[in-house]
Amino acid sequence: MRPFPPTRRQLDLLRFVRGFQLAHGFGPSVQEIASGLGFQNASKSAAVRLVVGCEERGLLRRLPNRARSIELVDPPAIPIAPDGAPLFFVPAGEAN
Repeated sequence: MRPFPPTRRQLDLLRFVRGFQLAHGFGPSVQEIASGLGFQNASKSAAVRLVVGCEERGLLRRLPNRARSIELVDPPAIPIAPDGAPLFFVPAGEAN
């Protein structure tokens, strides 16, 4: 077990990444993460801080010098639309 569970915002990131990967077959860019999570003005720096925080907690891994290279260590469950498509983003507090 990890020493610290993900924060609510980190869980939002993990769910977004998982849904994006299922829908597209590859990971999102930092800009897509920022836009998808609704950061004001699509702040890439806020998205990078969130990704780095998840990486420090051992929730994901990134390959150096590779775009779209996020690997989830333990992919979270994500909501699925009635047609079977993964939902890109549902905030952690609203899922279930």
